[in-house]
Amino acid sequence: MPDPIRPIRNAAKALIIRNNHLLVITKRDANGVWYLLPGGGQKHGETLEQALLRECLEEIGAAVKVNNLVFVREFIGKNHLEDCTDVEWCKLVHSIDFIFACSIADDYILGNGTLPDEGQEKVEWLPIAELHKYRIYPSPLKDLLINQIYNKVYLGDVN
Repeated sequence: MPDPIRPIRNAAKALIIRNNHLLVITKRDANGVWYLLPGGGQKHGETLEQALLRECLEEIGAAVKVNNLVFVREFIGKNHLEDCTDVEWCKLVHSIDFIFACSIADDYILGNGTLPDEGQEKVEWLPIAELHKYRIYPSPLKDLLINQIYNKVYLGDVN
């Protein structure tokens, strides 16, 4: 029997860099602490920019200025089962993340927003020069940011 058709989920993510540090959300699973960019799923009738503004308020408690699109990441979960702690979820998910360069007010104080993600522990600044020490998704961001490579927009189907 063929798999039922499931929609592809669009998400908008914020790439916020200040003083050579990357703003991330901290989560934890069975394998320990991991990090991701602020942002999330686009709702029907919402632009990517509107989704990103809403998600940043919910997750990091701040308004951001959305600048240019810098990366597009595709994630087809069934292709990354070895890295999934929730295999059943991974078998079903197919998402496309639109990652925008963003800026945040200079006086921003780290903290969770009004509606943090499930399992969100806190918001942190990670030093870009040390990103290889951390489990960050999408993982290709580590090399791209450390080496300041911004000409590879489509990252492919990566975890």
